[in-house]
Amino acid sequence: MLNEVRKAGLVSLPPRSLEELRLTPDSASAVERLRAEGFVLLIVTNQPDVARGTINREVAIEITDHIVRALGLDDGYLCLHDRADGCDCRKPEPGMLVTAARDWNVTLGTSWLIGDRWVDIAAARAAGVRSILLDRPYSWMSSGGKEPPPDLQPDIRCSTLSECVDELLRVVQSAEQKPLGFA
Repeated sequence: MLNEVRKAGLVSLPPRSLEELRLTPDSASAVERLRAEGFVLLIVTNQPDVARGTINREVAIEITDHIVRALGLDDGYLCLHDRADGCDCRKPEPGMLVTAARDWNVTLGTSWLIGDRWVDIAAARAAGVRSILLDRPYSWMSSGGKEPPPDLQPDIRCSTLSECVDELLRVVQSAEQKPLGFA
């Protein structure tokens, strides 16, 4: 998770404008550490509010593009659909990860995804990507009316983005692996 989430009770809300976007304090240093190790850094994000009509497409793209530029990521991928659209790009489906891997010539089996929701972990598993859960109070809540599979578990669980990067670098020290991106 690279941006702070707004809270409405127990529900987390994405920014509805570039002005509402707040990058987490540790996101820049986390990205720099991974970049220094030669990782390809991509963001894959569900933006169902576009399909729901509560944010327009241009704003969703503007926010993602800003994150890519501000943090020096390689690219960003968005799913602008809602669950009812039945697309293959909306996490927990693996479509965005598969597309990103093809576009960047990244091997899914040696890639990693850091995410804060069960749909991130499920998309990683469906794509054959290892996963790190940035554990949050909302991580296992239903998404789009769908509950997480009971057997779904990340490869690693952490409480801060810095810890996610520490664990990722620890695990891949002996192997050349490139993360697919942040969700």
